[in-house]
Amino acid sequence: MAQASKRLLLGGLAQSLRGRLCQAPSSLMSVRTYTEGSKLFVGGISFRTTEDGLREAFGAHGEVVDAKIIMDRETGRSRGFGFVTYYKEEDADAALSKLNGHNLDGRAIRVDRASTRPARPSSDFGSGSGFGSSFALDSSESAPADDDWGSIPSLDASTSNQ
Repeated sequence: MAQASKRLLLGGLAQSLRGRLCQAPSSLMSVRTYTEGSKLFVGGISFRTTEDGLREAFGAHGEVVDAKIIMDRETGRSRGFGFVTYYKEEDADAALSKLNGHNLDGRAIRVDRASTRPARPSSDFGSGSGFGSSFALDSSESAPADDDWGSIPSLDASTSNQ
């Protein structure tokens, strides 16, 4: 009897967890989709502008979720552009109309809607990108059989003198 009640309890827990996990991705996707529409590209940023300064300038027009200045990996300096994400799309619209061409730290900034980033090619073998890509196989081709690679000439002395 105890074994049957354990199965019933575990079955109910598994079903409850399955229901919660199935709901989580859709709620996360809705948040992600919502914030993508409120992301702005900011170009012409002065090298003196900090992320806090960028957040402060754009924060006057609504609630800023994220302010990011893109840095060069090798030098550690600003690349002169960044992104600001608002919680509400209406706030992003207001900032876009008011701050495009605005002077920030001595430079006129350009503000525009951020476009979605193109998908990166996968780094799997045969994708045509990365190391050895000129030898990558087309997806419609199959790998050659072992005997299709050619043969190694015999090193037998009796056949090499002929």
